[in-house]
This record gives sequence, structure tokens and C-alpha cells, in this order.
Amino acid sequence: MTEQSIDKTLPGDGKRPGIGQLISPFWASSEKWLALSLIAVVLAINSSSTYAHVALNKLHGQLTDALVALDWPLISTTLLETLAIGVVTTLLPLISVLAIDYLTLRWRTWMTARYVERWTQRSAYYQLERDNLISNGDQRIAEDINLFTDVTINLSTNIIHVVVNTVTFTIILWSLSGALSIPLGSETLSIPGYMVFAVYLYSFLHLALSHWLGKVLIGVNMNKQTVEADFRFLGMQVRENAEQIAFFGGGEREGQRLLSRFDRVRANTLLMMRKTFKLKFFQSMFTQAFSPLPTLLAMPLLLSGQITLGGMTQITLAYGTVLGTLAFFPQAYQSFTNWMALANRLRDMLWALNKARDQPAGIRLENRGAALRCQDVTLQRPDGAVLARLPAWQAAAGERWVVRGRSGSGKSTLLRACAGLWPFGVGEITRPAAARMLFLPQKSYIPVGTLKSALAYPDEPETFTDQQYRQALVDCCLAERVDSLTQFERWQQVLSGGEQQRLAMARVLLHRPDVIFLDEATSALDPETESQLYQALIEQLPNSTIISVAHRKELEHFHQHTLTLTPERGS
Repeated sequence: MTEQSIDKTLPGDGKRPGIGQLISPFWASSEKWLALSLIAVVLAINSSSTYAHVALNKLHGQLTDALVALDWPLISTTLLETLAIGVVTTLLPLISVLAIDYLTLRWRTWMTARYVERWTQRSAYYQLERDNLISNGDQRIAEDINLFTDVTINLSTNIIHVVVNTVTFTIILWSLSGALSIPLGSETLSIPGYMVFAVYLYSFLHLALSHWLGKVLIGVNMNKQTVEADFRFLGMQVRENAEQIAFFGGGEREGQRLLSRFDRVRANTLLMMRKTFKLKFFQSMFTQAFSPLPTLLAMPLLLSGQITLGGMTQITLAYGTVLGTLAFFPQAYQSFTNWMALANRLRDMLWALNKARDQPAGIRLENRGAALRCQDVTLQRPDGAVLARLPAWQAAAGERWVVRGRSGSGKSTLLRACAGLWPFGVGEITRPAAARMLFLPQKSYIPVGTLKSALAYPDEPETFTDQQYRQALVDCCLAERVDSLTQFERWQQVLSGGEQQRLAMARVLLHRPDVIFLDEATSALDPETESQLYQALIEQLPNSTIISVAHRKELEHFHQHTLTLTPERGS
């Protein structure tokens, strides 16, 4: 997927969900009443702030006239009133910010829970990676949702504040500016509220210029999230595979790869700097060119005696307030492009999650009966090419099967299909009803935490007793780790490849599944240790069905049956 594109059409057969599908679910959830209450608080504060600024505008005009007249009692009274209102206008925004931040946190919490649930259920995270539907799903949940909710709330509340301020001060400016009389021969053209027309025309031209220069930033911001995530991910790979890279002496090569990825970050940052500078430069030039405009427009009223100097101060302040509020739109254009990029990335993820959820399975998977059965199963690649055709096959409870075949014949794919992770193909796979199954790949996932939590995964550590943990470790040739049960480590890095496979076997002995799938799960072990582990499985789980994918012939005598897969010719 090319995330630089801002087109709504996605690869495959779908389009991005509408932005409403990102925003509306929260506001229709059980959180809506608290959210609406917080919005009401913010709106009330914004209205109060607007009223306070109207009063300040009037006081500034009054103060100017009092200074001209040297009316000291009025000057002191006006200064005190201005100070009091200034304190209020300082405190109200603080309360508003607190309400906005809490609302943002509530929305982020709700949205994160929703995305995490969609991402982790029914192995959607696996399907997204397997089919390359999107990149960096974890970053979209951890960072993009945070930024999206924050920018959405702030933009929305600011827009509401801008609208209230604009309407209020537009009315004030209209009433203060009077009419501009332009002589046209024997007649005179009168333009009432002419300063209102001037400020709106100026703001429209400013916004049009910002859109023309800034629209490219949407794509640049989207690409920024992608290249930053790719650079960070490669660094994580180096950290997590430090030993293997050191064995290969690959530090220099990894450094080159990191710098190559950073070149993309740097190039995108430079592009953003150029585009942002261009936007800000023309915005600043436009603003400076028209900065004397309110004074020039109000000058005829002052010279004709229609207003006092204080009145001119009120007009210019009202003009400046309307201009400042309307200037929010061009000034916030970069924030809007960033918001749009975040929304598009989250919409892409929502599309991918929907696609993963709704993807039709060519291989039917059902849970019934007491045996594992494959009926008319043909395994295919995602492009439809046939990988292997299976004969009618059944593994009854307690039977042990070894699956053999050349590399690429579909052995591991068969196990994925039995786990429901490979929908590509046709036929039916029936798994024992209510049976607990455990799949052991060549390299098992070991979460960060205590050794207990690593052994109990995916269950909670409290599921088993300390004695059960110790016995499983001893039975799987890990007696030296018995005293490390409560030790917190990154066990995937601490344990060797062989120790990780022994730990995975200890999981099997603890969980006692009804059906066990082993995909080269002992390939890193010496033959003697491998034999001890299989012997422990057979002795302690005599009624469990065992399906092993293995290349070593020494394992055959631990199994009663053999299933041989032959790759489709030409595949």
C-alpha cells in the first residue's frame, strides 16, 4: 500500500470508510453524555470569554476617550474594571483546557479499546501482516489515535469559538463602522458596514492562498508517519536480533540500512520544511501587506467627525478581533492537513480490519466430532496457485502423526489451515468439538515478563501452581531455570533457541491440550533432548492427538502414522 497517495481508493476491492465512521461511534456510545457535558462547559466558557472581550473592547474605547479628556476618575474606574475582566479572561481558558484535555483522554481511551479489540480478535493482526493490507498497525493505534483525538477536539472547539467570536464582533463592527460614502459624479454610493465586507474579503483571499499552497501537505504528512515508523521499526529489529546480527558481523550493514531508511525521513522532512516555509512566507507577506488596512478604512470616519479617537480604537480592535478569528482558518491549515493525514491512516486501518473480518474463507473450518479430519482439501497461495492437494485424512484422538514432504509442499500451511489462519484453498477441515488445541511453531512467542507468565501464556500466571511450573521445567530439561520463575526478563532475548523450544514444550505439559501441532518445534535441539521431550509428551499426554511437521527421520518412531504431502507440479 502506498500511503503517500491521498486518493480514497485503496488497493483491492474497497474504499476508505468515511470520516464519520471514525468520529460518530464515540458520540453515540455510553460516553456521549459525559462528552456532551464537557463540550457544554467549553462552549459556556467560550461564550463567557467572548462577552468579556466585548466588554474589554468597550472599555478600551472608553479609556482612550478618558485619556484624551484627562478624566482621572473615569481613567481609574476603567482601569480597575479592565483588570477585573482581565483576570476572568485569564482563568476561563485554563478551565476550558482542562475540560478539553479530559475529553480527549476519554475519547482516546474509548477509541483505543475499540481498535485494539478489532485488531486482536479473530487473529486480525495476523491477517493484516499476512496479506500486507497496511503497515505499522501498532503505531496507528498507539500514536495516530492519540494525535487524531487531540487535533479533532482542539480544531472543533476552536472552530466553535471562532464562529461565536466572529458573529459577535461582526455585529459590533457593523454597528461601529457606519457607512462609507463614495462620490460618483452627481450621486453618492453608500456602503453600510463597509469594514465588515473588507475583513471578510481579506480573510477569504487569505484562506484561498493557504489552500492553494498548503494542500500538498496532506500527502507529505501521511508519508511522514510512514517513514518515521519504518525507521523506528528497523531500529527495533536490530535491538531484538542483536546476537544474530553480531554473529553475522552485520553491524555495518544494519547501519547502512538504518541510514538508508533515515534518508527517507530526512527527504520527507526537507520536503515538509520547503512546503511549510512557502506557505508561511506567503501568509506572512499577505498579512503584512494589508496590516494598515483597518486604520486606513476607519480614517474617513474620524476625519469627518463621525467617530472620536476612542471610537476609532473600538473599530480597529473589533476589526482586529474579527480578522484574528477568521485568520484561524488559514493559520490552522497545516493542522488541518496533519489531521486529514491522521484520519486517512486510521480510515485505512478500519478498512483493513473490515476486510480481514469479512474475508471469505475458501477452506471451511468446523468444530464437531472427536477427530481431526480433512476432506477434499486443496491448499492454495493467496494468488490462487495450488500448493498441495490432500487426500482424505483423519487423525483420531490419541493418534500421533508425522507430516512429511519436500520444502514448499505445504506442511506448515496445512497447520495454519487447521488453526484457521490460512483461508486460501478449498475443502473442509473438521476439528474436535470443545477440544483445546495448541500450536507450536519453530520459534514460539515469549512475552516480556516473569518466567511464570512466559510459561502460562496465553493464560494468566495464577492458572498453575509453582510446583507445576517446576515440574514442567524439569521434564523439559530446563531445571537450571527453576529458581527464575518470578524473574522479570525479555526471555525471547535471554534464552537460546534451544531453550526457547524447551520452554514451548513445557507450556504444552502445563496446558495439557487435546490436540498438539508441532511445526519443526524441536529443530534447534540435539537428538537426545528431542527424544526426551517427545517421550515426556507421550507419557504425560497419552490421549492427546499429536501432529508433527518434521524432517528428522529419528522422530518417526514417536509417531504411529505418516502423512506425506507432495507439492503440486509447477508450484
